Amino acid sequence: MWNTMTSKISMKVVLPLLVVLVVIVSIMQFGPPKFILQTNRFEELPVTRTPTLILVDSTAIAMVDILSNQKSNNESDEIRNTTECQAQNKAVFIKTHKTASSTATSIFERYGYSHNLTFALPWVSHIFNAIEVFDRDMVMTFADMTKFDMLTNHARFNRAEMEAVVPSAKFVTIVREPAGQFESAFGYFRMAKSLGISKKSNPMEFFLENPKKYFSKSFDMKVQSWNGQIFDLGLDHSDCNDTSKVKEYIGKLDKELDLVMLTEYFDESLLLLRQLMCWSYDQIVYLPKTIRNQKYRYKVSRQIAEKIRAWNAADVQLYRHFNATFWRKVDEYGIDFESDIKKFRQLQQNMVRVCFDTNKKGSLDYRTTTFVRKKNAPNICNDLLRIDTEFVSLIRWRQVENEFGLPKLLAGGIILLIVVLTVIIVLVRRLVRTFCSSGNSESQLNCKYTKLDQNSEVS
Repeated sequence: MWNTMTSKISMKVVLPLLVVLVVIVSIMQFGPPKFILQTNRFEELPVTRTPTLILVDSTAIAMVDILSNQKSNNESDEIRNTTECQAQNKAVFIKTHKTASSTATSIFERYGYSHNLTFALPWVSHIFNAIEVFDRDMVMTFADMTKFDMLTNHARFNRAEMEAVVPSAKFVTIVREPAGQFESAFGYFRMAKSLGISKKSNPMEFFLENPKKYFSKSFDMKVQSWNGQIFDLGLDHSDCNDTSKVKEYIGKLDKELDLVMLTEYFDESLLLLRQLMCWSYDQIVYLPKTIRNQKYRYKVSRQIAEKIRAWNAADVQLYRHFNATFWRKVDEYGIDFESDIKKFRQLQQNMVRVCFDTNKKGSLDYRTTTFVRKKNAPNICNDLLRIDTEFVSLIRWRQVENEFGLPKLLAGGIILLIVVLTVIIVLVRRLVRTFCSSGNSESQLNCKYTKLDQNSEVS
């Protein structure tokens, strides 16, 4: 029996551990990447130098001059934020799934990293928890670091617990029209393959013929197959069919959130964010992140869209409410809104023109495409290309180093030790599941643990 188990797990355990050992040896030999941050631009340093962080007032950054070739200093100053409000450095961004939230997150992370702000991070990965609501115990804390400036990683909304970690913060999130969001989630998370219906002519339409049947099954990212947005914002699925509870919860969200952005009006949303946070235009420029390949897209006819909305009725209520509040905020912005959006979009166009080769496409993984930087483009373009996981890695390195006063090598060792322990725990749990599912009655293991683990696992 144990020989069988050993053969099953040898590749699962030994291979990952070998990979981890190779990484550790590489870190010990070369050290982790070192960066200097100066006027919002990342520049790689020789690995032998100690990284230096030079902070300057963001309004002094010459990004607008680099990207838009403004001829007049006065005009450049106008494009930058010259109002007398105080820039806000405390923010919680509740990252919803498949709503352009990765693009929005990179804006917060770029600002926070450039201003040497602290981030509430999960111990491992870039996701706190996709199933359980946020709890302060999920955060990577230290003796002298229990309060932070920002929280931007995937976490189900819980105002009280998030405020305990990031006090006095502005709370921001983003929502998307439910038909578009559901199609994006269904395609990106490959739900058709998980459910065994990928061979159907239109798997999403097939799912919507009997969604309750499929929702009763266990499959990857199941939580995003029904009212995923309001679930991300803290409402449990058990309450999604109760219209009065949904309405009550949306009212609660309305009081607890300072801004709800709309995916379909992303640029307009960023103007409202800029006003809320008192940031400058150059601090809200962006590149779209995780753009899906056509292979993972589905056609949405009017009939299919209606089926999606009927199945995701709670998300429809959510979107309708915050669509209305969004346009009220636009009205309150004032008469400069239209001219400001033109300025911002011109800056965006110039940024793309200067930084990226629009005739080429890169890839983050098999599901997505991304921009390709031009040769000899300004270093600021690297910053704009960074995705959430890259920022999280940089921020985690820095916070561990700052907390312990260690060189990067030892800080990296601590993080890698955490990763190794996590990998071992995951592999042991998979081993227990494999052994219990084999039906071996000789085992003395408590397989109730396995059942609970299978019910809660979402990858």
